[in-house]
Amino acid sequence: MDNISFQGMGIPPGYGFKKLLFSPVANVLVVQAQSAANNWRPERLYFRHTSQETYRPVGEPGDLYSQESPLVHPSKPLLAYNLMEHRFTINAHGKEQHSGDWDSLRVFNLEMGTEVASVCQRTLQWPAGTARGWISGLVQFCELGLFVSAGLSKDSARMDYFVASLDLGERNLKPIVPLAGVFM
Repeated sequence: MDNISFQGMGIPPGYGFKKLLFSPVANVLVVQAQSAANNWRPERLYFRHTSQETYRPVGEPGDLYSQESPLVHPSKPLLAYNLMEHRFTINAHGKEQHSGDWDSLRVFNLEMGTEVASVCQRTLQWPAGTARGWISGLVQFCELGLFVSAGLSKDSARMDYFVASLDLGERNLKPIVPLAGVFM
């Protein structure tokens, strides 16, 4: 195979490699791309069948949305990832401030090239007593289910983190074990 640039493979200019995943079930490569410079760009996911040379984008995220924490299922042609929304504001001192919030968790079928599941703040059934929460990362995607790290708060003063199971059909989050000391 010839040495082809990222651009030649369908990855936009200004992006570099962050993570490579492989789905043996779908025979598909997934690349997580990030800014190749010191400027902010949203992280992007691209996929291609091993018989092709060109990557295609996973979904159609907006300009201020990053696709993060990707995982492939070991026995199904599925890719799960977090979608994060970013904001840029100017503070009182005239300096640009960057912030981001969890938007949703998405599941993408690598064979069909379409999104097949999504959960967000308003559709996710949080544990009883949860005032606010977010899915901070994806931990494992397997026959036993989808396991995530989640921040859950019963009040505005404290956020506790857990490994939790996420039932995509019921859109239900169940904490399994607390994470002592935040290492997200």
